[in-house]
Amino acid sequence: MTKLTNAIIASALLSTAMWTVPVFAADPGSASAGNGESMRDVTSGDYKPGRAKPIASPKLTDEDSRAAPLADEATAVKSYGIVGRSADGKEIKIEPSEALRDLIIKELNAPANGKDGAKRKTEDPDLGEGEAGRQVFGTDDREQVKHTKTYPFSAIGYLEAKSPKTGNYGSCSATLIGPRTVLTAAHCLYSHEDKDWLSEYLFVPGLNGSTADDAPFGAFTYESAYVLQGFIDNYQGYYGSVIPWDLGIITLKQDVGTNLGWLGYANYDDLGDFTANLVGYPGDKPMGTMWKANCEVHAENIAPEYFQYDCDTFPGSSGSSVYAYDNNSKQRIITGVNVAESPDANTAVRLNAANVQWINSLYK
Repeated sequence: MTKLTNAIIASALLSTAMWTVPVFAADPGSASAGNGESMRDVTSGDYKPGRAKPIASPKLTDEDSRAAPLADEATAVKSYGIVGRSADGKEIKIEPSEALRDLIIKELNAPANGKDGAKRKTEDPDLGEGEAGRQVFGTDDREQVKHTKTYPFSAIGYLEAKSPKTGNYGSCSATLIGPRTVLTAAHCLYSHEDKDWLSEYLFVPGLNGSTADDAPFGAFTYESAYVLQGFIDNYQGYYGSVIPWDLGIITLKQDVGTNLGWLGYANYDDLGDFTANLVGYPGDKPMGTMWKANCEVHAENIAPEYFQYDCDTFPGSSGSSVYAYDNNSKQRIITGVNVAESPDANTAVRLNAANVQWINSLYK
């Protein structure tokens, strides 16, 4: 992959050091393979295969160079507020905690370190070796996942949502990161085009085909959906103005992860070269099928708020977790969420310290 210009990544680059999983005092961030017991949602009949079209991946263009990182502390802190909507239509708004506020200000004023780091081999052994990518970039080397009922694929799902404005359904990808917590992209939950929330979110873990019978665990309904306040407030008419805040969380009504498992997530201050693993539901493949790929992420393409790579993606891949396989702990640790494409590379919002703290505040 050629070196990316600073037109898209305007922030300083980071170095790498030893690859270790951060220790969490509580459950948020750690992975779980689940108890292996099957479960099925009583509302699975609500899922009607084929009614959704993949939500278009936002495209980064030259205009995105205008989206400079926020320098104003008050605006930066406000951007990390929680904005949400419950399944019964209630609006949710929560101010950033003092701990998150202090962390945002600290990161805003932190000096940059632009050294390149050593390569870390963090590809998932369950994804095979030698897979490289596309948006489409070169040869399509993605492979279909057919054993979707087994972990970690049981924790990865197809996400469906309805536009109240048009009545049309759209699809993305999403990942369980806790018993009831699902991580995805904000643009899979809120539409700037509609200037409104999407609705009727359904999470279909381990989907493996185009019929309801291909949903091995059923389709799970949501209790509430959340995005960063900056994703709504900072929009200036083009996607590049809000890419740093393109993270979304769904809280499910049922404790799904206890059975199916979930992936870990973490901030690595020393994130450098690593092998990214990406699993989701790209719309250029047969409807409802899960596909996997991995590719190298280079330190020169990692910024504090996002990173770029040449893993294969396509509309429908939005919201897919980009994760590293930690060989020491044998855990799959999410480092970013796939959100956008450009002619040169695809982009993930990075799970930096502030984003992890924000996610932790919603963890269930």
